[in-house]
Amino acid sequence: MKKQWVQVIRLAEQAFFTIIFSAHKRVGDRGVILPKRFNSKLKIRRFLQKFMTPCLANRVIGNLDLRRINGRLAIPVGDTIGAPPIVKSQVLSSGSRCATLAVWFAFDPSDRFFRVYQLKKLPNGRWIVVGRHPLDYPFNLPQDFLKRQIPCGEICTPWRRKVKTRKK
Repeated sequence: MKKQWVQVIRLAEQAFFTIIFSAHKRVGDRGVILPKRFNSKLKIRRFLQKFMTPCLANRVIGNLDLRRINGRLAIPVGDTIGAPPIVKSQVLSSGSRCATLAVWFAFDPSDRFFRVYQLKKLPNGRWIVVGRHPLDYPFNLPQDFLKRQIPCGEICTPWRRKVKTRKK
């Protein structure tokens, strides 16, 4: 099962770079035009939601720094080498419908970094990424974290964890 979870994480990370590498037509220093496959935020969101929740897809779209050039959607000009390879992973917790993995990424041994991923199994049997956090994410303080978190709207309601509060 661990290999399947790591593959889900790899696909989610590569989805971002699939969008970036699909852009080919450069317009000076203003940006690079995206192809028809990704010519609207809705199409990009639909593509990303194959691998992650709607809330996480919206955050990824924000990281793309999209802009309009001559009425067409574009990304900024920049150099990137792609998604960092996964060098190690460790299952922190797992169940029949949820899993939490710590993943080490590195382009070379001197620049390793960690991320913690939360995965959830959909009713159709596929796994998707629900959360992507730094290693110091407050997993043991869900009530406190949810109070500080800005609600992302109705689209993510099924993904939010229901927190029961005690009556005093």
